[in-house]
Parts: sequence; C-alpha cells; structure tokens
Amino acid sequence: MLPFAIGRPHVGVLLWCWTALLVPNYYVFGFASPIPYNLIVAVLTLLVWLFSRESVRVPLNPTIFFLVLFVFFATISTIFAIGDQSVAWGEWEKLAKIILFAIVVNSIMNTRARIEALAYAIVLSLGFHGIVEGLKFLGSGGGHNIVGPTNSILGDNNQFALAMLCTLPLVFYLYWQANYRILRIGVIGSAAILCFTVVGTFSRGGLIGLIAVGGWAFLNSRRKVRYLALAIPLVIMLVSFAPARWFDRMDTIETADQDASFMGRVIAWKQSTLIALDHPVLGGGFHAVQDYSVWKLYSYKFEDLNFIPTNKPDPYRAHAAHSIYFQVLGDLGFVGLALFSLLGLAAWRNTVVVMKKAKGRKDLEWAGQLAQYIQYSLIAYFVSGAALSMGYFELMYVLFAVLASLRQIVDQAHDRPVTSIDVGR
Repeated sequence: MLPFAIGRPHVGVLLWCWTALLVPNYYVFGFASPIPYNLIVAVLTLLVWLFSRESVRVPLNPTIFFLVLFVFFATISTIFAIGDQSVAWGEWEKLAKIILFAIVVNSIMNTRARIEALAYAIVLSLGFHGIVEGLKFLGSGGGHNIVGPTNSILGDNNQFALAMLCTLPLVFYLYWQANYRILRIGVIGSAAILCFTVVGTFSRGGLIGLIAVGGWAFLNSRRKVRYLALAIPLVIMLVSFAPARWFDRMDTIETADQDASFMGRVIAWKQSTLIALDHPVLGGGFHAVQDYSVWKLYSYKFEDLNFIPTNKPDPYRAHAAHSIYFQVLGDLGFVGLALFSLLGLAAWRNTVVVMKKAKGRKDLEWAGQLAQYIQYSLIAYFVSGAALSMGYFELMYVLFAVLASLRQIVDQAHDRPVTSIDVGR
C-alpha cells in the first residue's frame, strides 16, 4: 500500500493506524524484525501530507485543544519527573506520537469514506489478533491461554481483553454498513469470535466491561425483544463453552477484597495517590509508581492512607498502577487527571451531539450510528480501564479524533441543505 500513499495522505493514515495497532514486528523475524515500520509510515505520511494538494490545516475544536494541552503538560511533568528520567522520556515519546497521530486523524480523515476505511484498518489490525487468538481458544476446547503480542501494551491478557472490547463495537458498525452479503457474514462471524476471545482471556475486568457494554446497548436499543433474542443465545454459547477454571476465576469477583491480585491493585492505587498528594500539580512523571526507588520511598508513607484497609506494600517489588485513572494521577498529578477526564468528556459529548444532529437526517444516519457504537467503546474503556494501566492506549485517542471529525461533518451538514447526492453512498 505504500505506493498508493504517495499523493494520498489518507492512505498513509490507514497504514499508520494498521502498523501501530497490529505491531507487525511481532510476526516477522531475522533482518525484518528491527525495522521501524510504524515510524517509516508516519514520516512518509507527514511528508506526503505536507506536499500534497490536501489542506495542511489542523481543526480547532475542544478535542484538539485538550490533546495539545495534555501533551504540553506531560512535557513539563517529564522535565521534573522524580523517577528514572530515561524511562520517563521514553514514555513521553510514545504519548507524543499518539497525540500527533490523533491530530493527523482529525485533520485528514474528514469524510465518510475515509472514516469507514479507518474503521476497517482498526478491525484488520486489532481484530486480527483477536480472531487468531479466539480461533486457537475454540480449537483447543478452551485450553489455549490468550495473550496479545509481546513487547506491546496488549501483551497482558487483561489489557488484550479491553482492546477487544473496544474493537467489537466497530465490528458491529461495519456489519450494519456492509453492502455485500458475504462481507456481512464475515464481519458478524468475526464479532462472535471476538466475544469468545474476551471470554478466553479469563479477564474479570473484561467480563465486567462486556456486561457494561451489553447493558448500555440494551438500554439504548429500540428493539429490545430482538436484542434479547440475539444476545441470550450468544451468552448461552459463551457460558456453555467456557471451561470450569473460567468459572472459578469469575467467582473471585464476589470476593475481590480477599483476592491477592485485586488487593495488589488497590495497593498500587494507594501508592499512586501518595505520589500525587506529594506532587499534586505535576505528578511523579511517567512510570513513577513503577520506579523501584519511588515505590520504596512511598511504601514507608503508606500509613497516611490507612483508612483504606490493605496489606502493606512490599518495598522491594514495584507494581504498575493498574488503572487508567490512578496511572494518570500518579504520572501527571491532579491537573493531568483533570485534562485526561476532559478529553473523555469531550469525546462523550461529541457522541451525544452527533447522534442528536444525525437523527432524522438520512444523509447523516451513518454518522449517528458510528457515534453510538464508539460510545460503547468508550464505556468499555472507562469501565474496564479502571483496573488496567492503559491510560495511553492509542486506539482510544484515535477514536477521540474520529468523534471530533464526525462532529465537524454533522455541523457542516447542518449548515447546508440536504441534496439527493448527500443521501447516497
């Protein structure tokens, strides 16, 4: 696809997204393994955009404003990081690339065709991982342990489950938009496999997120009887296929206060909070809570939060924050958490506005439907992410940008009369 990106920056964006989420280095070996595919595509896309006929203009909207402010504030925080500076700057570089990509998405992917192509790029990257792992899980009779690509944010089973949950709504959107029967069959089959993938991760957070998304979809469904007629058989299939050890794992949700894994998360949350209380404006810098010296320092201050009963932390074993909220809080302080929250609120606001303005407009029906499905992804992220260190998950920032583009499209459509061309594909 690289030759097609010459003169067409939107094609470069599709490749940029695909290489970022697929992590192609995981599937190659030898001389091909260290090649920075994503960096090559990113640089090419920016150069093509600069010299193409495409307008090089960044939209001014709340999402872009908060993205720029967020990365600017993260830069200041990194300068004064209390942990390992090299680690902090490495994580800052990752966030800066994610923010840059989100800004490019909002600037270039500004038509229905481009946005739907981007949805396919997401599904063909993250969805590919999920389908492969789901088929292994089904083929092994539930014996395969599902994890994502190593050396990536998806390497952990819980984080992989969240990524699949956030991808599922896009799969369903593509199902409703597909014009060809064979494509619809392939897409809905992929959605079913991804449901098994979420179950196969044995992630309790994944199950809670799946229930949250399903419940919200039911509440928003206009055809609740049909929804239940489709959902109940799928749930029965998922439960009947799950092995006994899956039920043993899920049963621990009711006794979370006695579960060592969950209480370990609570200890990490308290440590992140202590860092933020000492550094309320800038936080401790990226990965501060995972820095051994920082973890050890605050393990001796742990008694300051004794009103939340937990065991004392092991001063010689640092842990990740295990929560998008506490991760950002420990890294960037209360100001950073506020900016992160404003980004999420702006995204949610965009879904509401797009759905409202698209209602009753045949030419904007697709935009309203996509906004609703991305809303499901937001629910999965903000619910399941409460127990996972995925505060800087690239897909979500891409979806924030897509929602901003949808908002621009519906706003512009309301400024002009509907024509027969608008209604067509």
